[in-house]
Amino acid sequence: MLEVSQNRHKMDSKCRRNLNVILMITLFLIIVLNTFGNERLFVPLTIPILSRKDKPSSEPCTFALFRDVMKQKHNFLREGKWHNSTDTEFYQPEICKFRFARVPQNFMSMCLEKVNISYILSMGDSTGGRYYQALLNTSTIKFTTIRQEVLREGGFLPDIKYFAKHLPEDVMKFVKAKFRFCSGCKSIMNQAILKNNHSSDYLLNIEHIAQTMILDDSLEVVYPSHNVARSILNKTWAITMQEVIFRYYLNKQYPDLFIIFLPFSHAKVNLPLSRLPTEIQYFKALVEEYLPQKTKLFYMPAHSEHEQARKHKEWKNRLFDGMLAKEKINRMNQILYRVLENDLLNQSGRYYGFLDLFHLSKDLDSWSLDGVHLKPVWYETVMSMFWETYCNSVLMDRF
Repeated sequence: MLEVSQNRHKMDSKCRRNLNVILMITLFLIIVLNTFGNERLFVPLTIPILSRKDKPSSEPCTFALFRDVMKQKHNFLREGKWHNSTDTEFYQPEICKFRFARVPQNFMSMCLEKVNISYILSMGDSTGGRYYQALLNTSTIKFTTIRQEVLREGGFLPDIKYFAKHLPEDVMKFVKAKFRFCSGCKSIMNQAILKNNHSSDYLLNIEHIAQTMILDDSLEVVYPSHNVARSILNKTWAITMQEVIFRYYLNKQYPDLFIIFLPFSHAKVNLPLSRLPTEIQYFKALVEEYLPQKTKLFYMPAHSEHEQARKHKEWKNRLFDGMLAKEKINRMNQILYRVLENDLLNQSGRYYGFLDLFHLSKDLDSWSLDGVHLKPVWYETVMSMFWETYCNSVLMDRF
């Protein structure tokens, strides 16, 4: 009888342990559902079988983790794979995990409440503009358009009136606009009303400013006296569009986040690789001179181009510096990393790198629309990964 009693006691203990496990799992599922509501968790239904060596880490992606990899590899993060689920294609790095197809609203709210940012700025060409639109679309925030450039001359001439609101009057009368050779480049500002952790409303401004070159003269301040103006390009009679923006336009409100899509698609045409490091250094010098230390700087590598999708024969298989556009853009990304590496690896700095978007896109021929731009799913996938990385970094203090 004693042996039977002991066996029964062991069985009762095992049942209780199993019941506790079931209760813990149930509680976890309730918390997840209450936290994320109806948002779809990023759990792929069909993932190709990977070897143990290649199996992605379960650690959330953060900018601190990206920095650790860049320190080892000496380039933007390349290691990872595309996967298919039943309703989307998604990318997973080897060293961390993206959990969501789109960042849930509650997760985004917690993130933005913690940092209380008020102004996000991006700069780039028509490709940068598509990333900007995807940044809005994947944010789960309802934005209203406040103003946008009214393009003239077929869209090639910048709209001075767009910038007039923030330019000092004594500067505004000397601003000149020039053709920028990009009909799809347009500056735009959007705004949303959010609540902070004190339940009071505050405004979040998010803006994209169009640029067609790393340094260009599509906007200049031309003074009557050559002795008045200064310029890093030795044009004593004018300054660059980038300096107009950083020195004058942003002098009343500086961005908390600055997302930089350097326009390599345009720059590849006329800018030799030998000149690229100098141009990047000039751009970096302007940022350092005029933007305060509170501004976090996110440099986004350029994605690949695809020859077979080009619409115009004169651009198909055209060589730039003796190489196809795909190869030159890859080289430009590598140069960008080398110029910025010390800053990107500085743990106490404000420079942040990202995934190597060239390597993510170089084999996505079916996603190319015209050889230069990709389908919207590309831009939304990338910016969803950006938001998740940013919010993970905020909530985990892993910048």
